[in-house]
Amino acid sequence: MFIALVVAAGAVALASLFFSRNARIIRSLRTTPQRRIESFSEEEVAKIVGTLQYIGDPLISPLTGRHCAYYEIHVDEHYGGNNAQWHTMIRESVGVEFEVDDGTGKAVVDPMSAMIAIVVDSHTRSGTLDSPTGREVAYLESHQRKSKGWFLNKKIRYREGILESGELVAIMGRGTRETDIAAGSQGERGYRDAPAMRLRMQSPEKTPMKISDNPSAR
Repeated sequence: MFIALVVAAGAVALASLFFSRNARIIRSLRTTPQRRIESFSEEEVAKIVGTLQYIGDPLISPLTGRHCAYYEIHVDEHYGGNNAQWHTMIRESVGVEFEVDDGTGKAVVDPMSAMIAIVVDSHTRSGTLDSPTGREVAYLESHQRKSKGWFLNKKIRYREGILESGELVAIMGRGTRETDIAAGSQGERGYRDAPAMRLRMQSPEKTPMKISDNPSAR
């Protein structure tokens, strides 16, 4: 009986992992055909894989102070008692447009229009004997939250993942060609030259674009 319960619990855990949002995004990316940016067809939904580059000034992630084009933060508080468990305090994602370069061309991506499965690589906690960092306190306060209860520090965990310059990312969506204004002025190219074009990745009809920096998604 005990073994059966253990097996059943394991099966439920595996099923939860398999059908989780991030797992679905990664599977979708992994099974989508990959295309080079230079030959990406506007008639299909496909995947590109390339190195992330900033467009303009990057963001600064609140918890670790890293430069990035996108950050995702999860903050949870642990409540005691007979049924002690973690409860969500803050869930936040912020991003700006960035470029992806695969060696054959560049594509512009807006992360806020996508479903993103990010690698969460910063895990910290604060509690009774472990005070939060200055950044953690400031972040909580910016969301009208406190790190302390009546007398002691609350038991809180902080998780953060980012998309940063130089890392490989996979993007699945529909590509459209647009004029690349940043490629050079008319004086540099000559008035007879055709305008430089670049690819912009967009969400297919009724389906959000998908992005991941997880190696399994490539």
